[in-house]
Amino acid sequence: MRSVIQLASVNDYVGYMVYMNKKDYKWADGTPLLPISLARYYKYGHGTYVREFHESKEIRWVPNKYAELTPGTELIPYIEKTNYFDTYEPIKCDLPSEKESRVIKQEAFDALVKPQHRMNDEISQPSHYTSGGIEPIEFIQSHNMNFEKGNVIKYVTRAGKKEGQTEVKDLKKARQYLDFLIGKLEEKEK
Repeated sequence: MRSVIQLASVNDYVGYMVYMNKKDYKWADGTPLLPISLARYYKYGHGTYVREFHESKEIRWVPNKYAELTPGTELIPYIEKTNYFDTYEPIKCDLPSEKESRVIKQEAFDALVKPQHRMNDEISQPSHYTSGGIEPIEFIQSHNMNFEKGNVIKYVTRAGKKEGQTEVKDLKKARQYLDFLIGKLEEKEK
């Protein structure tokens, strides 16, 4: 069975020439495989095909339709991993369908927005603030409460739930902010 190597990009071409040159292969006319000039690649265009002749250690160009016109020809794509040109070519992969893409986006959205999907984050969502299903800060912000009212709600809702703190200590803090608020409101009334 004949095999034909497909060099789909300039990077694949250069990588293949470097690899085969190390194995002492040459062009059929005796020219070394060093890709000093890309003229041969550009002459035949993208998706260039070559054949290896192992006995004589030579490489020959074949027409792009060679694989179609010659029965029993195996097409072998050569994909170079080294990036010789410091450019980026499209990644060769199967992209998800539009429906799969929508599902992926919805799952990501749900994970960010819905509280039951959130990770247990002890810094931004400590358990002593999330036990009722809603964080006090969300409630406070949704009702546009001032500092004192917000802290009263915060300390009352977390009372007895924070590690190392007693319920009494949190309730005293809530009372302190309630006293500040009452004093502030009484000043306004005068």
